[in-house]
Amino acid sequence: MALSDLRQRVRDRSVLIFGLAVPIILMFVFNLLFSGLGSSESLGKITVIVAAEPGDQIAEGLVGVLSSIDDLDIAATLVPPAKADGLSAKVESGSITAGVVFPTGFVEAVGTGGSPEVKVLQLGQGGLEASVVDSIVSSYLKRVAASAQAASAGSAVGLSTSQLPEVAQAVAQAPAVLTAKEGAASDEQLTMEGYLVAGQAALFMFFTVGFGVIAYIAEREQGTLVRLVSMPLPPRSIILSKVLVSLILGVVATSVLLGAGSLFFGVRFGDIIPVGVVIVAAVVAVTSLVLVITRVARTSEQAQGANAMIGILMGVLGGSFFPITGSGLLGRISDLTPTAAFIRGLGITSGGGQVADLGGPLAVFAAFGVGALAISMALGDDTALT
Repeated sequence: MALSDLRQRVRDRSVLIFGLAVPIILMFVFNLLFSGLGSSESLGKITVIVAAEPGDQIAEGLVGVLSSIDDLDIAATLVPPAKADGLSAKVESGSITAGVVFPTGFVEAVGTGGSPEVKVLQLGQGGLEASVVDSIVSSYLKRVAASAQAASAGSAVGLSTSQLPEVAQAVAQAPAVLTAKEGAASDEQLTMEGYLVAGQAALFMFFTVGFGVIAYIAEREQGTLVRLVSMPLPPRSIILSKVLVSLILGVVATSVLLGAGSLFFGVRFGDIIPVGVVIVAAVVAVTSLVLVITRVARTSEQAQGANAMIGILMGVLGGSFFPITGSGLLGRISDLTPTAAFIRGLGITSGGGQVADLGGPLAVFAAFGVGALAISMALGDDTALT
């Protein structure tokens, strides 16, 4: 029975149109409309001038660290203290990204356990490049501070004054291990292209699933349901066959849509097993919800209208068209929708998450599935089957 219904649905052009063609077209349209929105700009060239006394090995080490970081375009120059006064003007004019000024006698002070102040000159809102410089300099100076502590410890254990600078420099000039590497975010956030693909797949999941379950009402209206009841089959097997068709259509169509997104927009949702778990769990939850609509509606038109209305409502609340952010009531409601759980689940998998990391989204799917099935069972057997 399920195979017969499945063949009829596949032959129905409306399934191909609303299950595949329309969402794919909308993906292209939204991608054109929001192209570049939410994408991060790459770092530009970073120029840093370090002012320090001649022979300052620590300042020379900082220049070496800045210049040797992989995948970052940083030009660092060492200048004498006489040019330190002009660094502020250069930073304000934008000719350099940042300036670093080492005080006079810095090496000697560090060598004897002191903690002299190093000035980092940058604009108050100097952008991402200035933040990168500040982070690198701060990290390097923490290592220098460690060398000062090492000198103090050496003095405490009885090392001579002539030996302390050697201890401090050995710590400060240890081989640098700073590198920059491009990686995927693990904060459950999809790229803009990935978000559009996942959102449309979640929205049209309601329409695709509806073609299976709502056909039950069409059978009743056309009079074929009575003939099916007369067959030597358990009454519940009829509705179960429709549910099975919905599950198959939903899983296949959603998988194809995500695959199309990967093919056309270069989106990657992660490993196939956790992605498959998200798809199946979401389809089960949506099918259970559509089943309740089928049990309540009296005509196929009512069921289709209610299904479309709930699907669009879930799409809006869940963020199929635009992200819903915030910690208010709307944000909490959004997080509890199958649509938002589907998008969040794919965000987890795209960041490298596995099945064990999908607890939140799977809990939402389970709540909807169990709740909808409980309501459906509470409604009792359909009058046409009794």
